[in-house]
Amino acid sequence: MAVNPDVDPGSLTNDPIVNRVVDIIIKRHMEGMEKFGVSMENRDKPFDHWIDDTVEELLDAIHYLVKARTIVEKFKVKEQQLQTMIDQFKANTFTEEKKSNDEVPEAEKTT
Repeated sequence: MAVNPDVDPGSLTNDPIVNRVVDIIIKRHMEGMEKFGVSMENRDKPFDHWIDDTVEELLDAIHYLVKARTIVEKFKVKEQQLQTMIDQFKANTFTEEKKSNDEVPEAEKTT
């Protein structure tokens, strides 16, 4: 089953997220057609196999989400470390400027 070449999934709605989802669905459909040679409507297999396939897909999705969460958590830790370094840099920079400015005799200070 071919997709109408005149359809641009990126401009079906005014919501770019919905358009992206539609684009993913169409690409997934085309991959399925290439792999299985039949549409979902014409795909025959026992009902319990559909359930088994769904369970497997959802388990995979859980793995992907847990992995994504670990990446986000690592990013948050690194972000906090970076913010701490920036704060320390700012504190030390302004402290050093003040110290060096305070150490200069009053007669040598310029405005």
